[in-house]
Amino acid sequence: MKPSDPHQELLRRVACAGLCRYYKPNKREDPGCGGVETLKRRPDLAGRLEALPSPNDDALFGLDGDDPRLLAVCEACDFRVDGCDFRDPEVPREDCSPCGGLRAVAGLLSKDPELKL
Repeated sequence: MKPSDPHQELLRRVACAGLCRYYKPNKREDPGCGGVETLKRRPDLAGRLEALPSPNDDALFGLDGDDPRLLAVCEACDFRVDGCDFRDPEVPREDCSPCGGLRAVAGLLSKDPELKL
């Protein structure tokens, strides 16, 4: 992500630092996870992103991990093939958590189920 882009900095603050247990402050990954990449294209959602709470657990804001809208985000994610424990069928669900980008998408969808991403 470009450090000068306010929307991308917001994504890093909310989705990465605020919601992702995999976040490493000194490591910038480009491309980011599928959720972050999806939300990069939607600067119009900045206000909604800032309003997301930052729960202490790895919840998907009440959405099921296999919700088709979330699966669509994961299908397009570069980390899914090599590096995503959450979608790896060989990793027990209790041993992994969704990335911050997916959690941010879930938070937005839980507040507005009709939201098109």
